[in-house]
Amino acid sequence: MDHNIPGSLQNLIGNLSECQDIGNLQISEIVSQTKFRYKDFEPYFTFNHPDSESYGRKLIFDNGNYKILLMSWKPGDYTAIHNHGYTEWGCVYFFGDAAHRLYEVEQNKLISVEKDNFSRGQVALVCGELTHLMGNSGDKDLATLHIYGSNTRKDSISENAKIFAPEHQKIFTTKGTAFLNMSKLLIQEEAELPPINPYLLEDYFGLVKPFYKRNGISLVPTNMEKQLNQFTSA
Repeated sequence: MDHNIPGSLQNLIGNLSECQDIGNLQISEIVSQTKFRYKDFEPYFTFNHPDSESYGRKLIFDNGNYKILLMSWKPGDYTAIHNHGYTEWGCVYFFGDAAHRLYEVEQNKLISVEKDNFSRGQVALVCGELTHLMGNSGDKDLATLHIYGSNTRKDSISENAKIFAPEHQKIFTTKGTAFLNMSKLLIQEEAELPPINPYLLEDYFGLVKPFYKRNGISLVPTNMEKQLNQFTSA
């Protein structure tokens, strides 16, 4: 094990190594009982990530069965709407307040389920089928700790992740990254995204527009407005 990994994470990894079949109940209990110190994770902060990437993403540990990453969010940073591929269990630990949207997918059609926020110290559970969006709607930098695991796979547990991109009317398959305006180099497959409820579109576009504007990508916000206008004029 990398001895530069914070002691709290080394303890967490040690506790996970004692578990044979891990589920969300176990990971939630282990993470909730671990005392993380924000400053211990400073070496993994990526708040200076390229503007073309819609959040910072840093791998800390990966033993094949599970991986631990730190995500860094500048104000206005968001993921795309996404699931988690082959992930069977996992969670997110929040070092600050984060915006969150939960969705369901039926025959590739997106349905909005819940709008909520997570606060410092909370733990949110994750599995492969969980489809959501999260980001930083505040005015201060935010960090979150992510753990993704599998009891049946020995590697590539984040692969086969689906990215739902209403602004492009596409579904992308990636190896785990969930950036907005995904680089073609990160896309393995793509498919058409069925029409989406206008209220879901309006909420989503309101969250992600700042990313496109700060990158000078005017065509995508224009396309968003056209999609919404089609509903209002119908």
